[in-house]
Amino acid sequence: MDDPLSDIFHLIRLKSAVYFERNFHAPWGMHIAGTGFAQFHAVTRGNCVVETGGREHECSVGDVLLFPRGAPHTLSDLPGRNAVPGSEVMASLATDDPMFSNGETYTRLICGHYEFRSDLRHPMFDELPEFIHLRSLNLPRDERVSSTLALLMGELNQPAAGFRSIVERYAEILIAQVFRILAAREVEGSGFFKILADERLSRALGRMHREYAEAINLDDLAAEAALSKSGFALRFKETTGVAPIEYLSKWRMLQAGDLLASTNLSVANVAEKVGYQSDIAFARAFKREFGKTPSQHRAGA
Repeated sequence: MDDPLSDIFHLIRLKSAVYFERNFHAPWGMHIAGTGFAQFHAVTRGNCVVETGGREHECSVGDVLLFPRGAPHTLSDLPGRNAVPGSEVMASLATDDPMFSNGETYTRLICGHYEFRSDLRHPMFDELPEFIHLRSLNLPRDERVSSTLALLMGELNQPAAGFRSIVERYAEILIAQVFRILAAREVEGSGFFKILADERLSRALGRMHREYAEAINLDDLAAEAALSKSGFALRFKETTGVAPIEYLSKWRMLQAGDLLASTNLSVANVAEKVGYQSDIAFARAFKREFGKTPSQHRAGA
């Protein structure tokens, strides 16, 4: 089975870091500055308020909060609290008197971040909003997200050998589930998430990801989607904003960028591996995509 979303995660080298699961006793407030990392939080007990972009959002147990571009935000028990910088909260955890450790009522949070390569930008990430709030009441009924959170909590609360690796994998599963839910909800409008939810277009996308080094053309992709050539081209462009062959070229360049940064293959060999017979044509296409030559990309990786 083709899996375009996993292809993208593999390309960008998605990694997670989980800071903690801990109690925040009222009154409390924590401000997370823009860090460049995709920040995430999960509410595992109680309620809280997140303030970001000038708006307040009520959060309850089971909610998952994601800031794909690391937008600044504040978490607190009530709106308007004086918030302590997150770095100070983290530093206090190494002391005998962690912040927000006393009080009758408390909220329990899992906090962490995701890292991924920023030199290989895929259109999917350009579409993501600054803040994603998945409410537990609106999650799919199969409860996969809540099950992942339960497993994550179990490892954090009862750590054993290898728990850090297990926690990181669960956190990566969590973001994949969040993206899957976003795709399933994208029933109207346009964008890359909608293509993941479109069975026919997703099949064609999977073939592009799988056979990008082959001489596939619009006829091949239309046949994969079981659509006419013109119908497929129109549907793909209306959904993603780019023509199918334009996306195929972009995917080839993303693969080339990865090979240049992570291997010692010559530029000629990289060109061949992504479907180009001419080094010159490859270098031109690469510079159009990245604004620099293949050699410059490798030097800066």
